[in-house]
Amino acid sequence: MNRSTWLIARALWLALLVVVLVFFGLNFVFRVLDEIKGPHSQYLFTDALLVSLTGMPRRLYLDLPLMVLIAVAAGLGGLAQSSELTALRAAGLSVGRIFTKALLALSPVLVGALVVAEVGMPQAEQFSQAYRDSKTTGTPPSVIWTREDGQFLKLTGRPSGELANWVSVELYEDRNEIRTVIEANTVQWMPEGIQLTDATSLMFGSERIVSETATLEAPTALDAEQVRWLVQTPEALALSDLWAASEFLSNEGLNARAHSQLFWQRMLLPVTLVVLAMLASATAFGSLRSLSLSSRVFLAVLLGLVFKYAMDMASPAVFLAGWHPAFAIVLPLVIPLALMPRLLRAR
Repeated sequence: MNRSTWLIARALWLALLVVVLVFFGLNFVFRVLDEIKGPHSQYLFTDALLVSLTGMPRRLYLDLPLMVLIAVAAGLGGLAQSSELTALRAAGLSVGRIFTKALLALSPVLVGALVVAEVGMPQAEQFSQAYRDSKTTGTPPSVIWTREDGQFLKLTGRPSGELANWVSVELYEDRNEIRTVIEANTVQWMPEGIQLTDATSLMFGSERIVSETATLEAPTALDAEQVRWLVQTPEALALSDLWAASEFLSNEGLNARAHSQLFWQRMLLPVTLVVLAMLASATAFGSLRSLSLSSRVFLAVLLGLVFKYAMDMASPAVFLAGWHPAFAIVLPLVIPLALMPRLLRAR
């Protein structure tokens, strides 16, 4: 690493450290205040602190684009303010080379965004939600509806993959009437299906309804791992789980929008960070080079908010248009790319 790269990396990482500490402090305080509002007698202040602390990785992950935007604007803006950026350009470094060195300095963040989305952040969020539920509502099982091989399934499961209730509804071929309903409160996973103990079967005939109670073994493609990510919110799932959930729901003809869109949002996060870093670095050049450091940071925050609102509006628009969920992340990136020439234009 040469001296110019070290100079840029030091400025960016010091700015990023300050920004992360500020975001962490504000988010942590607001999260604790939200947690202690609930009237739960068994929910102590120490529990609220633990839930808030373990929920911070996801909060910081969501704010990562804005944090990188502010850090790059503050880091390169500080170099421009002290004329160090001018010295680098006088030494022969172009704007493109300076930005390349900035990306090299931020490469651990770009790679870490994908790693943390798979290992670390989802597990911390799952622990935070499970611990909060255990202290407030006793971790109630979640009820979900899904479909498999033409049957409608109502599953009552827990994040561990355990099933507390199984209800399957089978329709006639014309799909106008119910053919069979099977319900069981004791469900055990088998190597090639499930075992329903004391299952109640209702068979709807043309003239009567037959009820039987017996222990049944039913084949199913579901397993404990699939139940685990079906009963949890998409925000608490890892990248691989989001992809598996979206594929399963799509194959069954169910709505996979939430899982698929969140998968592509996290998968394309490094691209988003690169584009926003380009936008922030433009505040150190062109017509904005005479701005003060506080003005650069304010401008970065303003641009970040515009980008965030554009992404929020792009999500339902892409869904209504029937486009691929990745477009909800790619289309808002047109805004910073369109602003780049304007910001780099000299007076």
